[in-house]
Amino acid sequence: MSVSALLVLSALATSPVPHEEAEPSRHQFSLYARSGAALYLSPARTHGGVGGGFGLRDTVDGRWLLQVDASALTGLGTAYSVRVGAGVQRQGWWAPAALVSLTGLFGDRMDFLTPEHAVPVPGPSVGLGLTLAPARFTLGRAQVSALELGVGFGTDRPGLGLLYGLTLLEVGVAL
Repeated sequence: MSVSALLVLSALATSPVPHEEAEPSRHQFSLYARSGAALYLSPARTHGGVGGGFGLRDTVDGRWLLQVDASALTGLGTAYSVRVGAGVQRQGWWAPAALVSLTGLFGDRMDFLTPEHAVPVPGPSVGLGLTLAPARFTLGRAQVSALELGVGFGTDRPGLGLLYGLTLLEVGVAL
């Protein structure tokens, strides 16, 4: 075989597959960084602070969101927030979203001893709530969100706790 025939065959063997033949993925994973605050208030304890963290999000079919993130918080001592959420977003460059989130706060907190709570409530502060992200935008492979608001409820038996969340800025990039 001649050298020119070998070159042509090797070029054909290494040519990329056209884009139309590749099946699009239903899942788009992205990493994001966020800054904001979380605060859990109940008659038995106060937990939270201001800080930032990182997360991983899976966008299914461009609409459904599954995410998990962790943040370090300061202000009332050193606390940590872990949040797991699922929700829906509008498709397009303006992509407001609504998510249901389960948030756990760990670390330093202020405990209040009352007749209903004669001893400190053990364990983390946990709340289930709703997060709204009206100022969320998709710019190519990047996502930017500003001023996400969240509110939720938790239990300190007996009694009810309120969980507030505010994300000032969240910036993500698709993997």
